[in-house]
Amino acid sequence: MVSVRQEEECSRSLLCYTRQPTSREEANNADIAFSMHLALRSTTDGSWYPLNDNYGIFFAAGVPVEGVPQSARVACTAARRFVPEPKVQEVANPGLSHHDHSRQAKSAISSAIDWDAVMPGVDIVLKSLINPWLFRLVDGRFGIIATRTDRDGQPDGSERDSFLVAVSKDLRSFDRLGQIHIKGANGVHRPRAVWDESKQCYLIFCNDSQGQLACAAMTDLDMNNAFSIDLVAVDSDVIALDPDQSLKAADFPIADVHPCNIVAITECEAEVLEGRFGRMYNTAVSVEPLHVHADTVYQLREQLTSVQAQLRYSDGSTAMRGIEIDKNQLALLEAAWKEEKLQPGFRCHLRGRVRQQLYPVPFARERADPSMVPFTWNGRQFFMFMATEDEGGNCVDPRGGHTHMPLRVAESIADLSDESGGRVCEIDLLKCGDCNSEGRRMTGCFWAPELHIIGGRLSVLFMPCFDGELTNPDGSANTCAGKPDMWTGSCHIMQLRKDRAGQDLDPRNPSNWDSPRPILCKDGSPLNPVERISLDMTVIEDSGTCYYAWQQVGSIWIARFDPAVPDRVISLPRQIIVPEFAWDNMIAEGPNAVVHDGRIFLIYSGSLVGIDYTTGLATAPSDQGVDLTDAKNWTKLDYPLQKSSIYNGSWQLGTGHGMWSRDEDGHQLYVFHNAEYSEGEYRGRDTQVRRVHWSEEGMPVLDMQCNEELNTANSKICVEVNI
Repeated sequence: MVSVRQEEECSRSLLCYTRQPTSREEANNADIAFSMHLALRSTTDGSWYPLNDNYGIFFAAGVPVEGVPQSARVACTAARRFVPEPKVQEVANPGLSHHDHSRQAKSAISSAIDWDAVMPGVDIVLKSLINPWLFRLVDGRFGIIATRTDRDGQPDGSERDSFLVAVSKDLRSFDRLGQIHIKGANGVHRPRAVWDESKQCYLIFCNDSQGQLACAAMTDLDMNNAFSIDLVAVDSDVIALDPDQSLKAADFPIADVHPCNIVAITECEAEVLEGRFGRMYNTAVSVEPLHVHADTVYQLREQLTSVQAQLRYSDGSTAMRGIEIDKNQLALLEAAWKEEKLQPGFRCHLRGRVRQQLYPVPFARERADPSMVPFTWNGRQFFMFMATEDEGGNCVDPRGGHTHMPLRVAESIADLSDESGGRVCEIDLLKCGDCNSEGRRMTGCFWAPELHIIGGRLSVLFMPCFDGELTNPDGSANTCAGKPDMWTGSCHIMQLRKDRAGQDLDPRNPSNWDSPRPILCKDGSPLNPVERISLDMTVIEDSGTCYYAWQQVGSIWIARFDPAVPDRVISLPRQIIVPEFAWDNMIAEGPNAVVHDGRIFLIYSGSLVGIDYTTGLATAPSDQGVDLTDAKNWTKLDYPLQKSSIYNGSWQLGTGHGMWSRDEDGHQLYVFHNAEYSEGEYRGRDTQVRRVHWSEEGMPVLDMQCNEELNTANSKICVEVNI
């Protein structure tokens, strides 16, 4: 057996802790506070600094309800291997309507299992944890044990005789092993572990329900789920091995900290953690000399304006940015060129600045679920922007029953913003009362309009809804009868027409778009076999295959489709992402994908709409011909990629439903919405635009502050020009 990593190799200290819950407004409600947080100790002044902005990194996973088969849990990263447990109480799913709640109350599990899927909050019960203990495994990996709880941190019954266990190679991803039961235990509280070299086993210490010390032994953590271990006699020799550190919150200047234990790690391990969870910042800027080969002033100007600066960052990553050359110096150089004063061998240096476009905050008020893409029409490039109308937080029937689908078109991204007049120039592609291809009046929602090129045609994927019937499918009275009912909504597509020559018509003219068509299964049945509603559809293209991904049953589903017939899917819809943690809180929606360095990055929104909204991430191999409808080919991040946080000095709460886009220079953008929240009142959602940074390890960074992206001391540059 490999010996435990030697302490002399571990020069850094890592604190494992939870937090005392404060408020949702500080992104520290119970769902977040009751998770494992990490902090590193500085090597310069010995102070402690939290990783991941003092947000959780390891969360307890949801537990499958008894009766939910493993075949239905294939999209669950943790629950597919957990042993199902009896349902202690009904856990309401806020995403269900009244008639769906009534249906679920009749059964402990949902009908989603008939489709090899689960319904969050019904088939999977979310959990939290307290008193995590981080320790080194004998093979050098990390072990985590903790007390599992209900979401509010209160006992869930598991503490009577068991504790939660997980292992990790580097604390960036985790292998959850479920619960370990201690035979004969009378309560398992504050579990802690240490390797006993003499006995070649792990000793698991805990306090029982009377506060007495208890101990159990186990040789290997990587055993099957729900296995049991035996208690051992507690004598003076065993007591001496108890690793309890009895840490005090006052010794750690971290907001609301509840310290659990400290573990020694190597400098390399600390760098890995800082690279993933630390703040990275710009350290230097450089510009390569420009060698001009031009015959005209236009070509000279074109080459000069195409120069880019390389920005270097603290984690070793780089990024390219355009530059702006001093106008006076540029004019003098162009004048000298015209007068043929610049001969081969001429060299000069031009002053300039790194271009850092700052977008207005908010970019577009009361516009949610945004989509922004470049589009070339009639030989000119435009940028197009669409979003859900969210007046005062009413996205079902806003503006006094006059819902609409607003489109903005401009020659630059900045000109799409409210600040530049984008709102007053909006064009309504659809209005309340317009009919879909079936002749049904669309009266509400128009949710998440997303722009794509499908089969060579500019297309909008979105969800309209219709007036509700008098009764629900189960026969109960419908409270939305005769008015827009979100539960009648389903994914639709409408496409821009072309002229006889095959050229796109003007997308700014609503009459140039065809009637919206519902997207259905191959046999013409609805996409959602469990409930009626389907929404938030996007397109993924990989290895010559086109996929739709969307939200239904509170989770992300996927199916193949033929771009020539985009209103039908050609494979069985399958569930691929399930919200299993307290941070993504029973909903996964708003998927959108981009390919970077051989991987598909699929972002999605977790938690319910409002100030708790977060952004999750799942990845899959790109261009390798893998089946993206197989959930096993996707790897889900255990914690949110983006969450509520302070951005450029101000809180942005409820960040989510984002879309990957690109700016005028081709740099990656993240277009998303956040909650408009003031004085305790939720007032809808606003669109924001940020640039994306790709870290050295290849992860997207969605919350890089302006001064982190470009240090003002590095913003001035000098370009060497050689003729």
